[in-house]
Amino acid sequence: MEEIQNDSTYKLYTNVFIKFICTLLFSLLISFLTYRLFWSNNKEFIHSVLELITIIIGVATFLIIWYQQETDNSINNILGFGFLAVAILDFAHIHYYNYFILNDGFKGDLTLKYSIVTRFVEVTTLLIFSYFPFSKKYSKHFMIFVTFIVIGLPIYILSFFENKLPILHTDKGLTNTKVFAEFLIIIIAVFTLNKLKNSLGEKYLIRFIYLFLCVAMIIPAETCFALYNDTNSFALILGHYLKISGYYYLYKAVFESVVRYPYGKLRESNERLSEILNAIPMPIHTYDNNNHLDFVNNKFVELLGYPADKLIGLSDNELLSILPKAENKEENTIPYRIKNSKDNTVTAISTYVNGNKEQIKVIINASKINNGILVLMNDIRQEQEIKNLHLQTQTILNAIVVPMMILDANGSITACNNKVCDLLGIAYNDIIGMNKNKFYNILSFEIKEVAGNTQHDKTRDGYIKTLHGNKLEIREHFDHILNIDNESIGTIYIIKNITQEKENHLKLINQEKLALLGQMGATIVHETRNFLSTIKGSSQLIDLYSGDEKIKQYARKINASTDEVNRIITDFLKLSKPRETELLEVGFNDLVLSLKSILETSSLMEKVDLILDLNYNERYILCDGTQIKQVILNICKNAVEAMTEREKPVLQICTGLKEDTNEIFIKISDNGTGIPKEIINKIGTPFFSTKKNGTGLGLNACYQIIKDHKGKLEIESQLGKGSTFTIILPFINDDLEDII
Repeated sequence: MEEIQNDSTYKLYTNVFIKFICTLLFSLLISFLTYRLFWSNNKEFIHSVLELITIIIGVATFLIIWYQQETDNSINNILGFGFLAVAILDFAHIHYYNYFILNDGFKGDLTLKYSIVTRFVEVTTLLIFSYFPFSKKYSKHFMIFVTFIVIGLPIYILSFFENKLPILHTDKGLTNTKVFAEFLIIIIAVFTLNKLKNSLGEKYLIRFIYLFLCVAMIIPAETCFALYNDTNSFALILGHYLKISGYYYLYKAVFESVVRYPYGKLRESNERLSEILNAIPMPIHTYDNNNHLDFVNNKFVELLGYPADKLIGLSDNELLSILPKAENKEENTIPYRIKNSKDNTVTAISTYVNGNKEQIKVIINASKINNGILVLMNDIRQEQEIKNLHLQTQTILNAIVVPMMILDANGSITACNNKVCDLLGIAYNDIIGMNKNKFYNILSFEIKEVAGNTQHDKTRDGYIKTLHGNKLEIREHFDHILNIDNESIGTIYIIKNITQEKENHLKLINQEKLALLGQMGATIVHETRNFLSTIKGSSQLIDLYSGDEKIKQYARKINASTDEVNRIITDFLKLSKPRETELLEVGFNDLVLSLKSILETSSLMEKVDLILDLNYNERYILCDGTQIKQVILNICKNAVEAMTEREKPVLQICTGLKEDTNEIFIKISDNGTGIPKEIINKIGTPFFSTKKNGTGLGLNACYQIIKDHKGKLEIESQLGKGSTFTIILPFINDDLEDII
């Protein structure tokens, strides 16, 4: 791409250089002929003619931009107003030129001063325009005011300060001041060229390549004006011809481009409109004011079976003669019906016989437009084909939140919504046109055998594998699409992803099982307490009636163990029994210590070392003790399960204070397998679990309980090193304690 761009730039610069050299040579030739044949006897006349040519072009430039603003005001109007000032100042230069020929020192010098001022205004205008060609415009009246200031200021200075201005010409020739002024103009022109070179390829309204050449011709022209000594110098006439060449390119840049541009754009617009109408998959034709066909698109030619050149120019009656109504029924032409319609529109259904002797049933929608009539015709059968139907329904399909596809009568997919692409991971363009069987082969579709399903059912379950590698369970529902003749022209398929639904349903079933097991466990434990009562009573009787001290010791030990088992069972029943949240003032250390026996029992069963570290003075919290115990036990249970593969599992529980925020915390740490970072944010989500038989409801309940207690639950974990769950709760400060 860069090489192509460089090649294009090289060709552009080469073209500019060739044009510049050719113009230079042509100017040199015509200057030589004028100088040899006419100059010596007609100096003033030829000079006036040459200057008048530049004046005419300058005024024309002004008029073009003045009127162009009414239709397109994007050109900076300084170009027009600047050259208007140049043209007027040039008149003053022509007026005083005769004195220069007559060697009138003062007035002859005045013509040179006007010439210098004119060219300063000229190059300054071009310089400003090169930097701001499409800048915001000022009003015409303001610009006229500025133009008269630009004209009036030098005229005033040259008229009233004539004795204080430097001399530009003497008997010996041009003065250094004149030469310096000419080269200053050349420097401004060089700056202008440097800016214009970046816009050489621009063709919008102003052809910058010609504007570049206009400025380029100023440099040799000003060089000539800086070298001549008197009116007999060849450099003088060459400078004027080079100046005209520059104005010629100004004409090319402004006048020619602006005049041709609207017509070129109009032609391009007409061609583009014809291409657009030909690309529309609907027969279109138009009538002019005389009811003659003036446009037919390709679809209309295809429908009628006649070439376009035989249709263009036909009158409405002539068209009806080659496109007769079926069964030779008479009917009025479309233009006639439009003219007799109240709202200037006609909608009808008609049957015609086309050039291929085929009957075509069409829908006609005709409307009166400016200078003619627009007629849209469409074959009803094609209108109802599924390939056309999806063009009208694609927007509706994309608005539906369920994945949906439309198939034609051949089983090819003609339309689908974005949800299908998102679900299956297939691009829209890859799906459209694919046969349904191939589509399901790509997805490895497997029908799920469900009792009661038959081949005639319109709903079936199955499994697919997306292009992302995910295996999904789907439910497919389909139904036929019928046309007005009750014929099947396609099928509509709805695909529903029921994977999560099935998983959630299975988890709910398991949850019900767990709830049932919990109720049964509570019943068993309750019955166990009855047996414990018998054991306790028997041990007390043995202690009372036995005379053997050894036996008494064993009886007391049985009695104490029975009390400990009974206490553990009581705590279990409190946790398992549903109850309303009851907030009480509780010592946090006491609450944690009350779980010690249960935690030690669980830890010993799993061969886990328990480290309990309560390293602060007691603080009280407002909580439901049973619920907080449930949270701690749930997190500890998960921690123990995470360390099953460790040789030396350690469960560490420590508490601490955050005095600055009046919060208390308990950290439960393990040295288990750890939790991946991408999963940590999902922990606590209902039904999300990394365990094979987990429900994902335990930690969700923990999060909710801590949230209800105005606390928070934080998780830190490293794979292979373990995890830390931190429960943070507000403790009761002195002010809150007084309120309680």
